[in-house]
Amino acid sequence: MTVYADTPRWPRHGMLWGHLISDTSLAELHETAARADLPLRSFDLDHYDWPGTARERLVAAGVTFVGNRELTRALIGSGLRIPLVDRPAARVRRSAEHAAQLGLAEVPRDLIVGLLGHVDPLPAPGRARPGAFRMTRDDLSAPPRIEAHDESGRRAAIALLTQLDELARAAGAAGFTGQVLELGT
Repeated sequence: MTVYADTPRWPRHGMLWGHLISDTSLAELHETAARADLPLRSFDLDHYDWPGTARERLVAAGVTFVGNRELTRALIGSGLRIPLVDRPAARVRRSAEHAAQLGLAEVPRDLIVGLLGHVDPLPAPGRARPGAFRMTRDDLSAPPRIEAHDESGRRAAIALLTQLDELARAAGAAGFTGQVLELGT
């Protein structure tokens, strides 16, 4: 049972990111990520994305550092890998399960209820349709983070958040926490 990390080389949010995987189980992966104090949001279906600034914490958590190819071989060998071609379908299944959990009739493009995982990024301006948005709420005491390229996307995010809050409250929660990506109409 080993948890592996590769070298951060993927740019996002102004820093470089690497991948963290388990050769055994997602439970082992989540436990190690928690010991390294990685945010739950950095989980992506079969791995955690980790910023280069977390290297010392990963070392302290007992992570083994390997090259990209060795990390990929270990993930494939674990049986946990979700191939790139299958990731969209995995997101659709996850979104449908989370929408059903809330009782949401219309399933958004990408939906996560709770703090574990993240939805796909909002496409760049010019690549997203009008009304597209990405919304995140991790803390009910803070306003949600809404990414939208136009006012219709911002309005759509607020309208969906209102609906998600109502459904979450009906299910006994204080409100909706999670993420949504909707690509507009």
